[in-house]
Amino acid sequence: MRKTALAVSAVLIAALLVPGVPALAVAPASAAVATASTKDTNKAYLAKAAKALGGADAATGKLRDGTLWRSHRDGIVVYSDKRRALTVRNAMARAWADTGWENGRFGYPAGEQYKSGADTRQNFGGGVIGVRPNGTSYWLPKAPKLPDFTVTGAGWGHGVGMSQYGARAMAAEGKSATGILQYYYNPAKVTAGKSAPAGDIRVQVLKSTSSSLAVAGARMRVTDPAARKTYTAPAGSTLTLKRSGSQLSYVLKTAAGYDVIPRDANKDGVNDKDPAPQENKTSGKLRITWEGTRAWASSKRASISIPKANAESSAPGLYRHGYLEAGLLKDQVNLVTSLRLNDEYLYGLAEVPSSWPSAVLQAQAIAGRTYAMRKVTRLKESCDCNVTDEVQDQKFTGWTKENEQPGYGARWKAAVNATLTRNAAGVPTSGKVVTYAGRLAETLYSSSTGGATRNSEDVWGGAALPYLRSRTDPWSLKASANNPYRTWTQRTSQRDMAKVFGLNDVVGVKFTRAKDLTISSATARTSSGAAKTLAGNAFRSWASGIGAHSAWITGIKASTTVPKATAINPRNFCTTTVKPGTSLAKAASKARDGAVICLKAGTHKAGNVVLKPRQTLIGHTRSNTRLNGTISVTTKKSGKLHRIGTARIPAKAPTRLSCNTSSQCNSAQVLFANGAQLTAVSSKSRVKAGTYWIDHRNRSIFTSKASSKKYKYTLATTARAATLGTWARMGNVTVSGYANPGNTGAVWLRGAHSTLSGSTVASNHGIGVQSNGQATAVLDSFVRRNGQAGISASGGKNTVVRGTEVGKNGWAGFRPATFTGGIAASNKATVKVSASRILDNRGAGTRGVRAKKGAKVSVVSSTVRGNR
Repeated sequence: MRKTALAVSAVLIAALLVPGVPALAVAPASAAVATASTKDTNKAYLAKAAKALGGADAATGKLRDGTLWRSHRDGIVVYSDKRRALTVRNAMARAWADTGWENGRFGYPAGEQYKSGADTRQNFGGGVIGVRPNGTSYWLPKAPKLPDFTVTGAGWGHGVGMSQYGARAMAAEGKSATGILQYYYNPAKVTAGKSAPAGDIRVQVLKSTSSSLAVAGARMRVTDPAARKTYTAPAGSTLTLKRSGSQLSYVLKTAAGYDVIPRDANKDGVNDKDPAPQENKTSGKLRITWEGTRAWASSKRASISIPKANAESSAPGLYRHGYLEAGLLKDQVNLVTSLRLNDEYLYGLAEVPSSWPSAVLQAQAIAGRTYAMRKVTRLKESCDCNVTDEVQDQKFTGWTKENEQPGYGARWKAAVNATLTRNAAGVPTSGKVVTYAGRLAETLYSSSTGGATRNSEDVWGGAALPYLRSRTDPWSLKASANNPYRTWTQRTSQRDMAKVFGLNDVVGVKFTRAKDLTISSATARTSSGAAKTLAGNAFRSWASGIGAHSAWITGIKASTTVPKATAINPRNFCTTTVKPGTSLAKAASKARDGAVICLKAGTHKAGNVVLKPRQTLIGHTRSNTRLNGTISVTTKKSGKLHRIGTARIPAKAPTRLSCNTSSQCNSAQVLFANGAQLTAVSSKSRVKAGTYWIDHRNRSIFTSKASSKKYKYTLATTARAATLGTWARMGNVTVSGYANPGNTGAVWLRGAHSTLSGSTVASNHGIGVQSNGQATAVLDSFVRRNGQAGISASGGKNTVVRGTEVGKNGWAGFRPATFTGGIAASNKATVKVSASRILDNRGAGTRGVRAKKGAKVSVVSSTVRGNR
């Protein structure tokens, strides 16, 4: 099988030059509406989820429409009697939280999470939320359109052996037919073939349920071997053929419509005049010959026309040489012409335009002869022939090719004649062929390549043939080739691409290329992140692939723009906004669960803010959004010192925790001058510049410098900045100046999964961040200069500290105890610290970490130094 791609009619040059063509992110479907069995289904789901997600770590809560949610170590489950249970894992839940949970634009989850490349995505009612491996999140529009695809490439056909357009460019550069052939079929050689030089080849020209043929220019004869009769029909006569039972039926009539076969209807011994045509039947094959051929020598030249014999043209097939046989084959009329291979057959070979350079025409004639000579020794049962007239073998159009006008047919015929020798009688004695190791080569060829030919075994398998190896083919792509498939583009629909891969949908296709520049493999990615890979031949095939023009695919592009991922910033999803001077505590109290509370830039005098479950409190940036627990105070002259009197000072000094000598560690009030923290001393006599002493009995503070317009004092008096409930989150703020007592935090992560991120907690009296909830987190923050521990954890499992600096904590003078140092844990709490810095903390030894009463603190990939 030759498998060419430039097998087209040579009637028109244009037709010869343009070969004919052989016969974002997208999300999976949403969760189905709940049915009557939803309650039972959810019950089983919840049981499995509890195990898969590490167990529940908080009480069940309600979403806005009454849907329930249950928090687990690794995520939450959303469900109700009317809503199928779905899991939102932690990273996705944090992204959902940043959009306002069910209160925001995305509403409720509509399916389980899935992989999309390296990312994780989940469908929600209002769109798709995605989380990257680095934890950043984004959203995509709801249900973007699935793409169609544009495939680009180069070349046409299988690409094994000679490139016809490549040969054209080589000829333009002066290469001979021999040079062309010996390049593409190297190391095979062009030699003179003398085997059966005058032998015939049988070519099937039509197989159909019925057929007809007509003679023009002279007479034809129809021989019925079964009847042992031959009938001679004048020019213009037609022969009609069809099947009748197990026999071949035929009618032979003149141009006037009379029967050619003599009839004696009244049996008077005299043939009827102008008899009506009648059906004849035969069990054998009819032999059809015509004047001016080797089968019927004559000075007149007839030709036979057969409608539908040329599959690529509406014009009938025309034949001048040889003879025809008509018979039945598998209940169809089968027409086969027999003609001399070396010249008569090749004259009708329509594989390249006759206008091309003679070197190309000769190369094609030699390749076509070699191909046919390999076939002539075997009769194929499927066609009762050696070759067919179509591209399954070689395109043969008979007299149509040889008679191309103006003068093109003569050019082709001359090229064929230039490749053979004849005796004095004009009979061929030899013809040029391509041979390897003394045998005819399998001279496969195709229209063009994408820059390199292919190994035969890479296309059809089997043993490697030495002369059908991949070799560079720059000529196919040169301008002088005038190759219409130097580049090509075709479109494949979403439906067809998904069918090729056997997938529900395809959102993208990546491919690899082999050494011969052809597609080696193609990998499709679905909207759910699944992937499937096909071999290059399977992907591009006509039978089961996309039907690519060739294997040299250069691009596969989704024809619709992949929806742009928009980064999730909670400030773009504000439920309520709070200005400085407005009560933040009241705003949080009024806001619903799951609200996003946005803070305007500035200083918020906030105290004891309680964030409800799933509420998010987000500042503008931590540098310009402050939660501050101080009040302004002024001094009065008192002897050599200056006194601040305030009822905020307790009348009796607390003594709950033991302090170092000369320390007032239990006195929670902290004094600041122009925002800078001053140092507390243990007695009035020790007061000097930059220090202060708290006189509890007289509810006073003594300092060395008077207040003024340029020197302003503020006093930390508020016990706590914020308490975070289950899945509550706070970020982008600076928390400072809080008078939180020992063993309490300025920020309290009380609920499971409560999180502090992107913030600074500094210059507070007690603990900076206190954690008692399960799976709490302190992320990408600074926890500095807090009087007791920087971060404490008690009782809660799976606390995470990541990307955070914990430094210079423990200044208040507490003796080393449970909650002193940089990070302190107790009561079986577990803390995992990574990618952080633990620096210059006091009260926990050189590691800056303290763990007591069954607690565990692990520190990895972090910097630890200066602690004592």
